[in-house]
Parts: sequence; C-alpha cells; structure tokens
Amino acid sequence: MTLDNNEKAPANAGQEESGPRYTLEELKEHAEQLFSVTEEVLAGAFFGTQDKLFTVAEAHTKIEQFMKAKVD
Repeated sequence: MTLDNNEKAPANAGQEESGPRYTLEELKEHAEQLFSVTEEVLAGAFFGTQDKLFTVAEAHTKIEQFMKAKVD
C-alpha cells in the first residue's frame, strides 16, 4: 500500500466509496497515519471481517462507528 504524503481519511464518510481497496493488514500498517488510531482499535472495529477489502473511507466509517458504540 503506497500512500501519498497528504492522503488522509476523507472528511465526508461517503467520499471515495469506489476508490482503491486494501486488505485489513495493509490498513493496520498505516492505522495511525490514516485514522489516528492504534492497530488494536482497527482490529476491534473490523473483528470478524478479516478476508474482505475496504476503501479508506469505508474503514474510517467503520472505525467511527466502533468508537461511538455503547458499552454495556
């Protein structure tokens, strides 16, 4: 996964839904750079979805949902 120096998660969660898709491992390698979270947070947000490909925007949305989820 090559990243441009200024590539970040889009401000709008609906942006770039058809952009390049990456494996979970590729996203984990750049979790802090792209999403300002640790690999562990990304792993929690994507628990059970190991064999899929995601755009940066999809990953960002999934991480936001995970971080806002209620804990009982």
